[in-house]
Amino acid sequence: MQCWLRVVFSFLVASAVPRMIFGSGSVSGLAKALTQVLVSSEMGQLKTLYMYTHISGRSASASYHLEDLLSRLLVSLPSTGQARRLFRQTPMTYKPYVHAVLVLVDDLQSLAEIYGRIRATQDLSHTLVYMSLPTEAEGEEVQLALRLLWRLSVLNVGLVLRTPGSSSSGQLIMVSYFPFSADHDCQVIRPRVVNRFRWESEAWASSDYFPEKLGNFHGCRLTCATWEDMPYLVWRPDSGSGKGSAFVGIEGALLQFMADNLNFSVGLYWMSKDEVLATFDESGSIFDEIFGKHADFSLGGFHFKPSAGSEIPYSQSTYYFMSHIMLVTNLQTAYSAYEKLAFPFAPLLWRAIAVALVLACLLLAVVVRQWPKRALPPHPYYQLLVLTMGGNLLDRFLPRRLAGRLVILTWLLSTLVLRSGYQSGMYQLLRQDTQRNPPQTIAEVLGQQFTIQLAEGNEARILASLPELQPSQLVQLEGSELQSFPGLARQSGTAARLAILTPYEYFGYFRKVHPMSRRLHLVRERIYTQQLAFYVRRHSHLVGVLNRQIQHAHAHGFLEHWTRQYVSAVDEADESVARIASTAYSTLDGIDGDPRLSEAEEQQVVSVRQNVLSMRELAALFWLILWANSIAVLVFVLEVVLPKDIYGKVKRCLRLKLRK
Repeated sequence: MQCWLRVVFSFLVASAVPRMIFGSGSVSGLAKALTQVLVSSEMGQLKTLYMYTHISGRSASASYHLEDLLSRLLVSLPSTGQARRLFRQTPMTYKPYVHAVLVLVDDLQSLAEIYGRIRATQDLSHTLVYMSLPTEAEGEEVQLALRLLWRLSVLNVGLVLRTPGSSSSGQLIMVSYFPFSADHDCQVIRPRVVNRFRWESEAWASSDYFPEKLGNFHGCRLTCATWEDMPYLVWRPDSGSGKGSAFVGIEGALLQFMADNLNFSVGLYWMSKDEVLATFDESGSIFDEIFGKHADFSLGGFHFKPSAGSEIPYSQSTYYFMSHIMLVTNLQTAYSAYEKLAFPFAPLLWRAIAVALVLACLLLAVVVRQWPKRALPPHPYYQLLVLTMGGNLLDRFLPRRLAGRLVILTWLLSTLVLRSGYQSGMYQLLRQDTQRNPPQTIAEVLGQQFTIQLAEGNEARILASLPELQPSQLVQLEGSELQSFPGLARQSGTAARLAILTPYEYFGYFRKVHPMSRRLHLVRERIYTQQLAFYVRRHSHLVGVLNRQIQHAHAHGFLEHWTRQYVSAVDEADESVARIASTAYSTLDGIDGDPRLSEAEEQQVVSVRQNVLSMRELAALFWLILWANSIAVLVFVLEVVLPKDIYGKVKRCLRLKLRK
C-alpha cells in the first residue's frame, strides 16, 4: 500500500511540473560533476566549504531534487581535512577571508535571499552555484542572477545549468560573466559558457573552472577620486609638446603603474575642499556618496584604520606608504657676536683659565707686597697680560735663576697652546651661523612652549596622541604645510618659537626643492606613524586587485624608488640632498600650491650655502675695539677736563686701594 502511495505522489508532482523529472542517473551524474569542481578546483584547497541551500517554495519537486542532490554530494565528496558547514534557508554573512561556497537554489529569488544581508563579498570566495529551474544560458533569469553576483563582487563564480540536449541526461554547462572584455562594452554583464560537462567521459571539458577576470581591464575606465597635492599626486595634462599627460608624485606614480599593468584608463574626480575636510569624519559618510555616484576608488593620503568596523561605508587596501607625523621648527635666535667669542673653549676650560690667571695675579701681588725693594718690571700686571697674549719681556727683566726661567717657559708654552687652539676654533666658528641648540625631542618642544601650527581638521587626532599638549599651544595654519614652510624659515634667527606639525613627506619634498629648508629644524622623534591606503566601495572586488598591485610594487622596490625621487630621507644630510624642480599645481583653495621665494630670499640662501666670512661674523671683534678706543678717549677727556689736583687725588686713591 505504501509503495502505491509513493508512485501516485510522484506522478502528481511530475504532472504538476513536467520539466522537473530527474532520474536517479541524472542526479547522480550532476552530483559527480559538481564534486569534480569542488575537489579539483581552487575550492578543494581551502579549509572550509560553506554549503547553502534555499528553496523559494514554488515547487515541491524542486525541494526534493535539491535535497537528493545535496545528499549525493555529501556522500561523493572525499574524506579530506576540509571542513564542511551546511546552511538551509539561511542568509549568507560576510566572511573576511578566502573561502569556498556551494549554493544550491531553484531560482533567482532563492539566490537573492541567500545574499540578502550583505552588500558585497570583496571577491574573497570561490563560488559554485547550481540553479535547478533555469535551462537557458541566455535567459533573463540567468542574466539577472549574474548581475546580482557582479553587484555583490562575486567574480570567481561558476553558475551550473541543466540545458536540454540529445542525451537522456541533458547537458550540463557552466556559465559565468566577464565585466571587462574586448568583446563588449565595459562592465556589461553577459552570460558566457566557460565549461561543459562531457557525459561520455564523465569530466568537464576544461580544468580552468574560474577564469581570470581582473587581470586585464581592456582599456576600461576606472575613476579615482582625489585632489592635487605634492608630493602625493599632481596631474600634468598634455601641453602639446609631445610628452603627453602624466601623473607626478608618489601616489601618481603608483596609480600610473597600476593602470599600465592592468590596462585600464584613469578617470579623475576632483574632490572639493568640503569633501576633503569631510574625510576626517570617522563615520566616512562622504565616501558613501563618492563611491555611489562619482568614483570607483579614492586616493589622497588616506590612512589605514585597523579598527574600522562594519559601520563605515568603505573598505581599505593594504598600505602603500608609511607616513611619519613629525614636528618641524624654526631655528631660534642666533648667539650674539660676543657669545660666539667664547665658543672655541668649553665652559670648564674657561673656568680653569680664569682660576690660573687669578692665581697668577695673587702670586704677583704677594711678591710685590712682601719684597717691595725687589727689582720688578714696571707695571707687573700689564707685563703678565702681555706675556699671556704672546708679547715679549725685556731681557733685563728675565729671571736670572733656572727655576724662575722654567716657570716663565711653562707659562709661555701653555698660553701658546691655548692661543693656537682658540684661534683655530674661532676661525671655524666665525664662518658658521651657529644657532642655539634646537629641540631634539617632542618633550623639549612642549617644554619650551613652542606654538604648534597644524592643518585644519587635525586637532582632535594630535590631542589624542599627545595628552600633555595644551590646546592653547595649537594654531591652525592658514594654508597647507608645504605653503607654510617658507614663513617658518623666515622666523629663524628670531626669538619666536614656532613649529609645524606635518607628515614628513611634505618637509622631505620641500628639502628636495628649496635650499631654504636649511633654515628649518626637523625633530626626528615621531609623534605617530600612519599607513596610507586606497579607499574603495565597501567589500569591493577592487580591494584584492589593488592589494596585489601594491604588493608587487613593494616587492620590486618601485615604491621605495618613487619615494626617494620626491622625498629626501630623514637622516640624509642637507649637503647630499639631490635638488629637483618644483611642480606647479593649484590647491583646494585655488592658489598656487608650490611656495615661491623672493629674489632676496634666494640670495640669502646662496650666501648661507657659500659660507663667506662677513662683517656679521666679525662684529664682536669690531665692537670690542670700538669700545676699548671709546674708553681710552673718555679717560683722555677726563684728564684734560678735570683739574690736576682732583685728578691727582683720584689717582693716588686708586693706587692706595690697589696696594691694600
